[in-house]
Amino acid sequence: MKDETGGKKITEFVGLRPKMYSFTVEGDKNPDSHHRAKGIATATSKKLRHQDYLDQLHMPSETLLTNRRIGYKLHNVHSIEVQKRGLCAFDDKRFLLDDGMLFNILFNLEFLYYNLLT
Repeated sequence: MKDETGGKKITEFVGLRPKMYSFTVEGDKNPDSHHRAKGIATATSKKLRHQDYLDQLHMPSETLLTNRRIGYKLHNVHSIEVQKRGLCAFDDKRFLLDDGMLFNILFNLEFLYYNLLT
């Protein structure tokens, strides 16, 4: 298991989705330096702050972030700008059923497909 804080105490943690979280560390001069956002480009992710994660947690809304990169197509180099879903508190792969059971879409579809084949 990896210790991301170097043995320091975590004072506040915000987990929006799997692999999308932010936390503050006790005695840290820069509280915005500890966050992860899978699927968001590193340059765009550096602009995110802990307060952005808190705002998304208390008032969930889908945000779009601009990712810019250099790509090529048919040996021609282009600069590409793509709008991607950024911080989002909505988990679209799992949801809670009325009876309190957690439903994982990907696992259950694989299970159904396997049972149909056999």
